[in-house]
Parts: sequence; C-alpha cells; structure tokens
Amino acid sequence: MDLTRAASVVVAVLLLSAGCLGVPNGDAPSTSTSPTASTPARTAHASDQPDPNKEVRLENAWNRSVEIHVRVVRETTNETVHEATYTLEPGAERDVYNLSAADPAGIEPFRVVAAARNTTESVTIETSACYGNAYVEITDEGELYSYYAIC
Repeated sequence: MDLTRAASVVVAVLLLSAGCLGVPNGDAPSTSTSPTASTPARTAHASDQPDPNKEVRLENAWNRSVEIHVRVVRETTNETVHEATYTLEPGAERDVYNLSAADPAGIEPFRVVAAARNTTESVTIETSACYGNAYVEITDEGELYSYYAIC
C-alpha cells in the first residue's frame, strides 16, 4: 500500500469514528445556561406534585353478586371522608369515590378500608402525581383484594 493510500485510509477512519467517540464519565462540556425564571433549577418529580384526582374503584370478577363496605379515611386527622356499602353484580366495575371530594391540602395520605365476605382489607394512597387509583376487587375465586397503582 503506498503512502497516499494509507493516509487516505487513516483520514477516512478518523472521520467515520469522530461521531462515535465520547467523553468518559459524562465529562463533556455543558452548553446549558444557568437556571432562570423560565428554566427551573431542578426537575420536579411526580412524587412532589399534588394530584387529588384519585378514584376508589370497586371490581367484581367473581361469578356471584357481592356487597362491599367501603370507608375512606384521611390519615392526618383520622376523619372518615366517605363510607357506604355497594352491591356489585358479577363482572361489574364502579368508581365510588374521588379523593378530590375531600379537598386535600397538597399531598395527603388516605386509607381505603374495604370489607366483604367476612374479610377486611385496606390500602393507603396519597394525593400525589405518583399515585394512581385505589382498587378493591373481588377476585374470580371470591376473595377480597385491595391494591393501588403507582408510577
């Protein structure tokens, strides 16, 4: 291989690999500007953001009708903000309460207590953007099961 051709190959390799070379450990120079009023100094996390729009949903996957007693308690004051008994037919789903009705002050924990078929279950959710709805389910085996969604 002559010298001109070897130099061309070296230049081509350098040009092709230039975009693939990185700076180790993320030490690349920053091109961002300092935080201003329009660019916050830190990113807000979902767990820091209030979101009271949380449903309490009942679901009956069992092949029989069932009564479910539901109580929603504001944990900071131990106040019952909702209490009722619902009859669900097989396959039924029903939203029975939204935490926004309690007019929470920012992020607050609420305990959902459910009783059905001689069993009591509870689950606690918060009015933060990180939490989803609370669910109380009668499984296809007829067992009470409560859970919540979270990000």
